[in-house]
Amino acid sequence: MLPPMDTLVPLPRLARRVVVTTVALALLATPFASAADAAITKGFRAKVTADLAPGINFRFGRLTTTGGRRVEIRVGTVDPRNERVELKALLSNGKVVKREVVTRITLAKERPGFKAMIATNGDMSTRQRVDAYAAPHSMAVSNGELLLTTPCTRPMLGIDAEGNAAMGMVRAHVSAIPPGKERPTPIHKVNMHRDDGHIVLYTKRFANSTQTTYGGVEVVLEMGKLEPNGSQQVRVLKVRKGGGNTKLSWGKAVLSVKNPKHKWVYQLKPGQRFTIQTQVVQKVDKPCGGTLKPATGFGDIVEAQGGNYFTLRKGRNAAPSSSVYAPGSQRHPRTNFGLTADGKVLMVVADGRRAGSAGMTLKEMGQLMKSLGAVNAFNGDGGGSSVIARYMAGKDSFAVANRPSDGRQRPATQAFAAFAITD
Repeated sequence: MLPPMDTLVPLPRLARRVVVTTVALALLATPFASAADAAITKGFRAKVTADLAPGINFRFGRLTTTGGRRVEIRVGTVDPRNERVELKALLSNGKVVKREVVTRITLAKERPGFKAMIATNGDMSTRQRVDAYAAPHSMAVSNGELLLTTPCTRPMLGIDAEGNAAMGMVRAHVSAIPPGKERPTPIHKVNMHRDDGHIVLYTKRFANSTQTTYGGVEVVLEMGKLEPNGSQQVRVLKVRKGGGNTKLSWGKAVLSVKNPKHKWVYQLKPGQRFTIQTQVVQKVDKPCGGTLKPATGFGDIVEAQGGNYFTLRKGRNAAPSSSVYAPGSQRHPRTNFGLTADGKVLMVVADGRRAGSAGMTLKEMGQLMKSLGAVNAFNGDGGGSSVIARYMAGKDSFAVANRPSDGRQRPATQAFAAFAITD
């Protein structure tokens, strides 16, 4: 036991420094300070609750994590099966390579009788790019149109026309049956950069042109809307060997490749017809390639929003370890999407990087999403991109409801938004 304070003998200055340093190092070494042991110690409690429209609710509150760190939380709860509600996965300006702030992306979709109620940012993309490399990292579907897809499965939320929601590790598998052939051959990705020697399919949803460099071959096709699950015949209009940066227009598409091993593309001729088919598939043995299997619950989706890592799967915390994804074990602003057992969609933003709101780890986000009723949840873009906007009834306006760590909205490629049908 230490003696009373008035009997303690002051230590020399150097000794005091040694003691302070030793104590600080000891504190850093305790589980209390370890991100790996991070946890919510005082659960989310709503301070503000607002029913924005039938089937759409907003809550604001706080929670406390390990070490007494307070975090401000905003939660949107949406019932997509409500006939007066629509959830939409949106691209900036309707194109992959553009960027706008979330409120502008969302408000651009408003029309009489169709009012924005709540919106968040979407999946990660390469920051500050507005070119072929700006595409989000996961599949996206809006209004029944496949906007883009990657060669690897990613966490995905899908909504069908009846408002039924599904969540899984999926992607859209796109293939072609070349003229005179019976077996399909893969198309590597849709509306993403071409730099890996694989076949890429471009539509007008990408940009005004393919933004590819000179070389290879680009085949202009007459093609209808590309659906996430479907099959259609396309017709070859033009073959541009050695060409790049081909113009994109509605009702047409461009098949592009810069590797001569894909002989069938190089051999296409104007007037030929062939089949392009798509199917949303789920992970079986590995995220890229491997065995393909139709994705459960994604056969009729009309909207799809993706992310990078699951934080909750089948009710269990699924946050990746620091060895898999180091930033996930650090406290940052976060955006998560969740799905409850009764089919409601959660849109959740945790503020961070400022006094009064420390941010959260992905493990903590998994705990939060479970406490909010989610069975499955995944992480969207975070940091300065994390934003949530809501309808303010008193002002009849749609505005940012959290405090983004940049001090303002960061331009994004995607927004995920809930609209109320008011007419």
